Amino acid sequence: MLVGIGVVMVYSSSSALAGAKFENSGFFLQRQLMRAAFGLTMMLLLSRVPLSLWRLLARPLLLVGILLLVLVLILGEGRGAQRWLPFGLPSLATLSFQPSEFVKLVLVLYLADVLARKQSDMGDWKLGLAPRLAVISVVQVLIVLQPDLGTALAISAISMVILWLGGAGTSHLALVASGAGLVAGWSVLSSPYQLERVRTFLVGADPQGAGFQVDQALLALGSGGWFGVGLGNSMQKHYLPEPHTDFVFAFVGEELGLLGALSVICLFVALSVHGYRIATRAASFHGFLVASGITVMVGTYALLNVAVATGLMPTTGLPLPFVSYGGSSLLLNLSGIGLLAAVARERAPAASTAWRRHGELSRPHPPGTDDYWVPRPAPAGSR
Repeated sequence: MLVGIGVVMVYSSSSALAGAKFENSGFFLQRQLMRAAFGLTMMLLLSRVPLSLWRLLARPLLLVGILLLVLVLILGEGRGAQRWLPFGLPSLATLSFQPSEFVKLVLVLYLADVLARKQSDMGDWKLGLAPRLAVISVVQVLIVLQPDLGTALAISAISMVILWLGGAGTSHLALVASGAGLVAGWSVLSSPYQLERVRTFLVGADPQGAGFQVDQALLALGSGGWFGVGLGNSMQKHYLPEPHTDFVFAFVGEELGLLGALSVICLFVALSVHGYRIATRAASFHGFLVASGITVMVGTYALLNVAVATGLMPTTGLPLPFVSYGGSSLLLNLSGIGLLAAVARERAPAASTAWRRHGELSRPHPPGTDDYWVPRPAPAGSR
């Protein structure tokens, strides 16, 4: 449903821009449809791949992702930042790939694998947490250098949640979060455009300058009323430079109204709840971490995008999963849903019943959801 809404809203918000720029009002629609078809196919295929294969591929995929992040600093393209790698034949030079979208997914797979294997060490800073933080830091530094602070912060939040679920100490993670905050502050102070975004959020700015995008997004949301102005009738799409990408949620609010915007939010809430249910019923601790990581990944990006569009936080440039225009984001998020479905398909062998009942609890959870905790020997005399 989210992909379908995204296709409709991409066309509605981009038709004027596409007509003026490419003389084809369906330019962005055609590309989004092809990407959605490919992404949904990938989702269905990945849902059939056993999780054991991803445990074997987690580290190689992460190394590939880090290599791509290095390459994007050398060969990348973008306006004011190097975030995309061009690929294909000369005639297809407009195609590009965003490595950070790939890395956020493979980092979830890597952390799920290593935390499932090293859970007994996660309470120890030196043996458990520090090596994981070193890997995450390499990824973060390469993304900040693009520069792309919004993605770096989102991946930090996702990683912290997975580490906590994997058994890392809360006090240790609090220190890590403080350090990450200091690094983020240094990045903002050393980057004029990031500093301007924060200043715009805190004290306001010229609506014709740095505050233009957010002001237009709020105008779009405010003019939608309860039921919206109707598809294709948005006025703000004529003013925002790329209405079909980061601020597409504002056009949902304008054209579909408050009820349409709340419906999109409810779909993300429903997806997150279902992801949580899949995680708590996973057949293994590794499956629990994979499902939790993907659910947190999608939920975090949706939350940050909506917060930006409604003026609740500084502009980050993060897409709205499944809805915003963009091939890398759509493909990797649908691939993540395929992995989530693979966790739901996984079934534990009958021999695992004992460790399910006597598993050691590492994090609080609702009653009756103890199917995923680390096995330990059953008490003597138990059946």
